[in-house]
Amino acid sequence: MRHLWLLLLVVPLVTVGCGTESDSEAPTALKVVLSHGANSRPYLPWPGDVAKQVAGDLEDAGFEVEIRKEPWSAYIPSVTSGRHQLALLGWSPDLPDTDNYLVPLLHSDSSEIGSANNISFYRNPEFDKLLDEARLPHTREERHALYEKAVRMVFRDVPMVPLIYADRRVAFRKGFAPLQTEWVTHPLIRRVKEAPSDTLVFLRGADSNSLDPGDVTDGESSKVIEQVFDRIVRYVPGTQDVEPALATSWTKNDDHTVWTFQIREGVTFHDGTKLDGAAVATTFERMRDPKHPYHFPDGKWDNWKGSFQRLIKKVEVGSHPMEVVFRCNHAAPGFFLHMLAMFGCSIISPAAMEKHGADIRINPVGTGAFKFVKWDSGNEIHLTRNENYWDGPPKIKDVYFRIAPDATVRADRLIAGSGADLIDNLGPDTIPQLEKTDSVVVSKLPQSSFCYLAMNCLKAPFDNPKVREAVAYAINKKNLIRLAYRGYAKPALVPTLPSFLGFPKDLKDRPHDPEKAKALLREAGYAVE
Repeated sequence: MRHLWLLLLVVPLVTVGCGTESDSEAPTALKVVLSHGANSRPYLPWPGDVAKQVAGDLEDAGFEVEIRKEPWSAYIPSVTSGRHQLALLGWSPDLPDTDNYLVPLLHSDSSEIGSANNISFYRNPEFDKLLDEARLPHTREERHALYEKAVRMVFRDVPMVPLIYADRRVAFRKGFAPLQTEWVTHPLIRRVKEAPSDTLVFLRGADSNSLDPGDVTDGESSKVIEQVFDRIVRYVPGTQDVEPALATSWTKNDDHTVWTFQIREGVTFHDGTKLDGAAVATTFERMRDPKHPYHFPDGKWDNWKGSFQRLIKKVEVGSHPMEVVFRCNHAAPGFFLHMLAMFGCSIISPAAMEKHGADIRINPVGTGAFKFVKWDSGNEIHLTRNENYWDGPPKIKDVYFRIAPDATVRADRLIAGSGADLIDNLGPDTIPQLEKTDSVVVSKLPQSSFCYLAMNCLKAPFDNPKVREAVAYAINKKNLIRLAYRGYAKPALVPTLPSFLGFPKDLKDRPHDPEKAKALLREAGYAVE
């Protein structure tokens, strides 16, 4: 699914419209730095190609652009701490709702220096109020109206330029069947029923950051987490519906503020300890309560802050040891169960947290279909089959997550049948050859991720709305798709999907217009030719 300290002292936390025009003397040239991560992502299969195309468009409109490439391990801390001016990033949602695009990416609560998903640092109280209101019980039509107003506000203020909606594909060796996915997640290895061998190598673009579900947000980590852990509910494969998992049933009170879940009997964690209501409560309380012994002080807890912080008052064991109760500050939104199906809500062994402390990040213990064996950092993560899995042991015995940053290398290894059984983040140039290879299956997944250009509203010149709008006019999305995505993408208008609530059907994108961009820069006080 889904990234200044001194500046925080001088920039107010609340900044309507993402900033105001600077009163200081304008420079004669507009020099900016465009940052991007080195690793391929679903929305950025070749980050360097996208960066060059964007930089060229900006230079045509009067900017002087320096491209800065950073390793993924350094890039994410850099942008979540606000050390960038312009940054290329994307978003793959954790639940199929507009909320999971707008809140993580643009709500003020998501713009904390050091752990920001809102890397534009857009801070608009009116916008925040609309999103908070949309989480309360409303009809579908009422929620659509609230989100549409919020989306139009973002389009007006331009804290980011949505670039493309990404096509998502995975490719795998024929014989592994079925490799189904849930709507917002990765291939479900546990559901493979036929396989040419009992080992599967998942060759991916980068290593995981951490395997602590409660304190990680990156996609490479979630690929492994989803194999090792379960949630109390999960997505029905191929749909946006949820079904029972570690919870067998649930009830809610009349005002939707108290939700009670019955926990599945007879399930054990990989360390042999038993799943019960207390284990589920511990998983959530450690995220909620800063004084909890497993709420590690160096954690960021972005999942909790972005999804549950204002909603959940407490999670506790119910009237029976196999019962857990979620007590809410207000009525839970209609997508509450979908929130609980996110990988960040994976249930962790309390005994393992007591044993490993913060090292649980590299020693994950869940109830999932696969057990953690070893992590050779930067090289390989090894999982093995959970023979006692409550939903039946998987067909695959051993899963290896290995790394090849280059999309072409990953495709070549899969085609050659050497060192790869499954790949994702397909490079556009590799898709035709993969599709022509008899031993390979290419599967197109539901479109959900998008790529965007974030402008840091806390840093000049992007504290000036005219400069931000100039960037929006400068970008040629059609050329970007043709040249950097080889046609395997669609132009993005706003930071949510066209099929989701709030998408404004009548809104037209700003056209590619370098001269309009230059005029806006002149109005902002910059000298451009």
